[in-house]
Amino acid sequence: MSEQTTQWPGHYSAADVALIEKAKQWIAAREYTQAALARLARISSSSLNQILKGVYATSPAKLLVAVESAMRHADEASGHASAPVETSFFRMANVAYSMARRYRNFAVLSAYVGVGKTFAGKHYAQTHPNTYFIEAAPTMTLASLTKQLHRMVIGVGKGSIADKFDEVVASLKNTDSLLIVDEAETMTPNQLHEFRRIRDLANIGIVLSGTEHLSGLVKPKHGQFDQIRSRTGFWPETVRGITAEDSAALVQSAFGAEEVPEDVITRLFAYCQGSARMLCEGLIPGIKEFRRGRALDVKLVDAVAKQALCLQSLA
Repeated sequence: MSEQTTQWPGHYSAADVALIEKAKQWIAAREYTQAALARLARISSSSLNQILKGVYATSPAKLLVAVESAMRHADEASGHASAPVETSFFRMANVAYSMARRYRNFAVLSAYVGVGKTFAGKHYAQTHPNTYFIEAAPTMTLASLTKQLHRMVIGVGKGSIADKFDEVVASLKNTDSLLIVDEAETMTPNQLHEFRRIRDLANIGIVLSGTEHLSGLVKPKHGQFDQIRSRTGFWPETVRGITAEDSAALVQSAFGAEEVPEDVITRLFAYCQGSARMLCEGLIPGIKEFRRGRALDVKLVDAVAKQALCLQSLA
């Protein structure tokens, strides 16, 4: 047994030690700092430092899972794209997807605009087989909905709308398939009834994801979504925005190995006001575009917010 191995305390498992060595190699290979990786993992820098040194007081297993996930997601980034970050909503959405799939019932996800509903749903669909992501719309007819489902599940084919519906149900029946319906608050009662029939006949899971108005449609008794209530196994409170820790992880992800100053992270969170979309599609791209060799500081953030995005100055 090597001298390095004997340094680890008894509450560090062999799996913990393996992940620690992996993290150290990852940090060195990508020239990250411990603080940057900790921010991506949404844990404190001091905790990560103690874990890597082998002096963390309790089992580090749970935190190391977050670290490993952060490293994996960071490696998924390509080109100018930011890596997926496990924000609090991202994690909650994945719980909803997993529960709906496992128990073959409905889950309801409601959140304010810009929190990351669409991103979470598309990412899950891309990384989990037999998952179908559908964008609902008030103009979607039952015929067009059935045709879309048929194309996604079966492929191009002929037949009546009723035949296509039956083929979709037969193909999905008693499988581990999952339907994720985005913009679900825009659905009509007839569209919702279609998904309820699919769930009952095929015995699969369905996740309804939408804005805060979705929860209001489902909650009232005898409302247009009333038949969903008894079939819903996961229905958390409406999420109003990302947290400061979420924002920090998203910012760090966007700038890779460059450690972002704390005051910059604080300022960006103040400007985005809980919207991951404003942060990732407005503020961060603006900073990258207009930075041009300048230091990544609060002055740059203020300039981009005011001059490129017409946001009210916080200076």
